[in-house]
Amino acid sequence: MTNGTQWRSWLDNDHWFNDLPAALQDSLLTGMRQRRVTPGKLIIKRGEPACGLYALLAGSVRFNDVKQQRHWLSPQTASKRPYWFGEISLFDERPRRHDVYAQDQVILLHMPQAPLDHILDHNPRYWRMFRQLLGSKLGLGVPARDEMTLLPTAERVAFRLLMLSEGYGELDRSVRIVSVHDIPSSRCLGLTPDVIERVLTDFASRGIIRRDHDFISVLDSEKLRRTARHRLTQLLA
Repeated sequence: MTNGTQWRSWLDNDHWFNDLPAALQDSLLTGMRQRRVTPGKLIIKRGEPACGLYALLAGSVRFNDVKQQRHWLSPQTASKRPYWFGEISLFDERPRRHDVYAQDQVILLHMPQAPLDHILDHNPRYWRMFRQLLGSKLGLGVPARDEMTLLPTAERVAFRLLMLSEGYGELDRSVRIVSVHDIPSSRCLGLTPDVIERVLTDFASRGIIRRDHDFISVLDSEKLRRTARHRLTQLLA
């Protein structure tokens, strides 16, 4: 059994993968590499450039807390396998925000960034599928990359906070703490620091977030999601 055939059997029951065009499925199966990671070993290093797309097949992972004071764990049994993560970097083009470690014996499929970028550069229609993957975690539609800065100011900041706090979905949803230094993004925001600060102050006054020096705690993710709603963030069909 070739790797592609074996991996396809693992992905047979995955709704997102099975809805992809056959050519994109084949490109991912060809480009992905299997990684087996032993407990405690690093999978993603905080601050490193975007490093591609991952599919968690077995085991669980843990994330360093943004304050580096404690860890939080992924569920021992994810709601579904595979669990895809890492696609957020396709949209914000920012360095990785967390150290990600194997909590136990982990099996991953990893699609490196360079071949993934190549596929998307040559097949722009495929962006929609990755927008759907991220949108399923955020509970909102994800605008096309060249439309993100068309959102009104408050909606734009709210959407950015959702990307930062819920971009990994259920894997790190137990704690919603964001470093203020991670918010700026020319692709996602295109706003000056003064404007961002003014919006954050308004969100704090409305009980959506709490400021703690350089950190932001998301207190009400549903209110934040409602604030981010716009015609460009309607869920994709």
